[in-house]
Amino acid sequence: MRGLGDHLTIGERIAFYRKRRGYTQEVPAGLVGRSTDWLAKAESGRRRPPRVDMLAELARVLRVPLGDLLGQSVLLEDDNQLDDVPAVVMR
Repeated sequence: MRGLGDHLTIGERIAFYRKRRGYTQEVPAGLVGRSTDWLAKAESGRRRPPRVDMLAELARVLRVPLGDLLGQSVLLEDDNQLDDVPAVVMR
């Protein structure tokens, strides 16, 4: 999401990448074993952001780096494996 700014919430980033892929909420929700209602609430901010492990699954399904959903860069090793995952602050 480079260039879109850092003002978006995690839920708004999930929605952005989901729509960019042309997915309805049912598709990624089903692929990570959650309901459409759960994803709708996560995207709209009516529930806490998903845990990091669920964000990693959503990132995999949406085919984006985890750091893009978090709004931060994720450090990569030379072999393109995730090296470090930034902390998520729950407010």
